[in-house]
Amino acid sequence: MVKKALDDDAIVYQEVRVSRRDGIKYILDGNEVDIWAPEFRNYHSKTPVDYIRDAILDIEKKNGDPFPDIVGKEKEKELVKTALFSGSPILFRGERGYGKTTFSKAIAKLLPEKILAIKGCKIHDDPTAPICFSCKSKILSDETIELTWVPRIWVRIPGDPMLTTRQLIGGISIQKIREGYDLDHPEVFMPGRALKANRGIGYFDELGAVPTALQTLLHELFEERQVSTSEGEIVPFRINTIEVASTNPANYRGTSPIKEPLLDRMEVIEIGPPATIEEEIEIARRNCFIGCKEQPPVILPDWHMRLMAYTVTLGRNPKESDTAKKLQVPPSCRATIKLFDHLASRVILSGGRVPLLKNYGDDLEVVVLALAGRIELEYGVKESKAEVSKMLFKEGLLKVAKEVYQRIPEDSFNDIISELMNVGVAKGGVSSIVINPSVVKDLRDLKHFSSVVYDLCGGYTEDDDLFLSSAEILLYSLSMCVPRYVVKSRNEFIIKKVEDK
Repeated sequence: MVKKALDDDAIVYQEVRVSRRDGIKYILDGNEVDIWAPEFRNYHSKTPVDYIRDAILDIEKKNGDPFPDIVGKEKEKELVKTALFSGSPILFRGERGYGKTTFSKAIAKLLPEKILAIKGCKIHDDPTAPICFSCKSKILSDETIELTWVPRIWVRIPGDPMLTTRQLIGGISIQKIREGYDLDHPEVFMPGRALKANRGIGYFDELGAVPTALQTLLHELFEERQVSTSEGEIVPFRINTIEVASTNPANYRGTSPIKEPLLDRMEVIEIGPPATIEEEIEIARRNCFIGCKEQPPVILPDWHMRLMAYTVTLGRNPKESDTAKKLQVPPSCRATIKLFDHLASRVILSGGRVPLLKNYGDDLEVVVLALAGRIELEYGVKESKAEVSKMLFKEGLLKVAKEVYQRIPEDSFNDIISELMNVGVAKGGVSSIVINPSVVKDLRDLKHFSSVVYDLCGGYTEDDDLFLSSAEILLYSLSMCVPRYVVKSRNEFIIKKVEDK
């Protein structure tokens, strides 16, 4: 276990660089390879900044989007590209659930899918520019170096008030090296999360929650790519990492301040909510667990997606929603994503394919499940979180109903009501329609009504489940906008005759 190293100080402090003429043999998967050949050349000897610059330039030439996983946010994307190209650390600042972590992962996707590293290295050392003691020793003393493929590196470093220096930076003992311990021995070198991000992205999730003393250590890491221990001992190697961090706004509940000297070393980019309802829906579609596959088990029609998105976005808009004024912390995009998931789950569990309004629950349990745990109420609000969640849903439902109602041709309105009167079950001068599969055939035979339904369906006329869901939202919209003629009563719609003027 104990052996005397070559030249301890040389291994610890010397910069080691390998070129083709050094003649080192590299072994990959049991075979000797020429890492300088074109097939391997792009997988070593470059820093993460080099890789990202190359990727951005290549994408720009093709007029592509370097961050296709990010919906909207064109201004923010341009700022991120500029900061990355100049090699600057980035701090994403915004409320929870608006894509800060997703943005950091999108940055990581600009790196190669894999890189070559010295086999067994704890920090994925570059075979031509090692920085850890063990890999330097191998390069300086061995004729043959074993390599391995390492997938692109994205390391989350969670903000935690209990984070220790060892967890963040690692445990390194120069004294143990001088005592003759093997360079791979855990007592000599055990890298922390920041060092494990070498040759990739180090993502500091909630940077403000990192203890103040450790934030001070990050000054050196962000600016000079090296770190010192809390005792002031410099860790004698420089890592190649793109540092990305996130934080909530300064006045956000539970947010800790970030020291000004650390902020001065980063480019702050504000990340806000989606700009449009369409962006909110697209984010939910991309990130929901159920219904986002090529052949989804559940079809979520446009009106249901808009209903769920409105339920959440209205909570962020006190100018449009009185209910939003009751919220101290509004729901984020995660609430929309989970609404999509929970509704789809209910549909599957009920044996259906396309949601109906009843799938939100008799007491809107699905809505409460998605929203109540993701909002905070203003002091003194009398309603519970569950009640406020239901209020937002009902406001969203009214908004969707008005949009659907606007799609009814004005000259078809009287004909639609007359058709519905004729197809429903007569009850003392009114007609009753219950939404279930047995009514689909009769509703399809209604010329004017079915024309609007097909328009809502986007032309998909053969799917009975989709037709029924569309017919339901159309009937509900009539009940909300013209209650003189259509009334929603528990599980049925009551149709009243249009009186001649």
